[in-house]
Amino acid sequence: MAANRRHPRGATDGLGQKGTGRVRVVAVCWALLGSLVVMWDARRRLQIAYVSDGLYPYGQWAGHRRFHELAGRLSDRHEVHYFTWRFWDGPPDISDGGVLLHGIADPPTRYEAGGRLTRREAMGFSRGLLSAIKRRRFDVIDCSARPRLPFYATWLGAWLAESPMIVTWHELGDDHRDDVGRHGWKARLAQGIRARGLRLGRQHVAVSPMTADQLVKAGLPADRIWVVGNGLELEAFERAPKSAVESDIVFVGRLAEDKRVDLLIEAVARLRAAQPELRCLIIGDGPQRPALEALVAARGLVQQVWFMGHVEEVEKMSLLKASTILVMPAVREGFGIAAVEGQAAGLVPIVVRSGQSAAPTMIHDGVDGLVCDPTPDALAAALHALLGDPFRTALMRAAAGEAVRRRDWEWVTQQMELVYLDAGRPDESPDARARRLSWQ
Repeated sequence: MAANRRHPRGATDGLGQKGTGRVRVVAVCWALLGSLVVMWDARRRLQIAYVSDGLYPYGQWAGHRRFHELAGRLSDRHEVHYFTWRFWDGPPDISDGGVLLHGIADPPTRYEAGGRLTRREAMGFSRGLLSAIKRRRFDVIDCSARPRLPFYATWLGAWLAESPMIVTWHELGDDHRDDVGRHGWKARLAQGIRARGLRLGRQHVAVSPMTADQLVKAGLPADRIWVVGNGLELEAFERAPKSAVESDIVFVGRLAEDKRVDLLIEAVARLRAAQPELRCLIIGDGPQRPALEALVAARGLVQQVWFMGHVEEVEKMSLLKASTILVMPAVREGFGIAAVEGQAAGLVPIVVRSGQSAAPTMIHDGVDGLVCDPTPDALAAALHALLGDPFRTALMRAAAGEAVRRRDWEWVTQQMELVYLDAGRPDESPDARARRLSWQ
């Protein structure tokens, strides 16, 4: 009987006519609030596009790793796209860990006999980029400054789509000269094109103070340059086990002419008489490997110098943790990530002085690393000073481990998010940016 009772007219208790109306009003309010939250969330999310001719781990250059780390971390709170060659099997457009990958085409042969990028690679990538970038507008496009032809194609596509473009510089370099020859009107024309290219892009990011200084000297206004270095995953180094392959000295990098691994080999040759048990590992591969192996054989260092070739990331960390000193004899480095990786593994880095290398700016000479002249004798003296003084080496290893805390990828990502907001949302207030960066 109770179930058949009707509520008296005007009753407001339970879910009567007026009660049902209230529920509907509350439901509508929640729906409106939900819509506002979705709209606000969409407003807070940036549409970010990265453009690079390489994709980590298929490409091992520091620029490829940088975009890989930034894209993966920012995809948690922004819509992130990555335009590159199709290094993967399957359709050209895929989602990988929240990052939308767009494969321009299958990658051709990457290097000529001398280790330089082929013109065919740059031109083919540029044609595909222009077609892809101009199709939609992004809040910001971050494009690697090298190679140059894809950089110009990205700028043109961004201009047609009205997308702000940021240019990331690892080094200013002189690759226009390498492409067209070292002398004559072609070289002068290429230098003029590069000078005009510095005017492209709303903002420019230099990975080191040295690169920023080079850009200013080349004519780029200082107020358009941000300095945000590369990083590394400190937790990964902490998790990596120590390798059973121990060494005294280690080199990590591409075996190319600018890396000057020959200086390290000659320095080891000078130390062999006093330290016959010395062991040096060379991790990496490249066009100079046959010549370097021949030099090792000629100096009689086959037992002291081991070529490890390319190794996976975890193995590289393990090998670093089993060594004592990391040597970086490169005379041309836009950043010097190997020195930072050495510090993360608890090693003391030794780098050489060069006007084209930012590596010396990564360390405090005599505190958490050493800087020496780019000669075999100077490098041998620096190595002997550390290998002959275990107490000093232990102190410097501790200082190196403390200094590297400022290089974590999470910190780098936060700095780059500020850059993207400045380019993509220039009218946003500082308070709004702070709120955007704080929500997770």
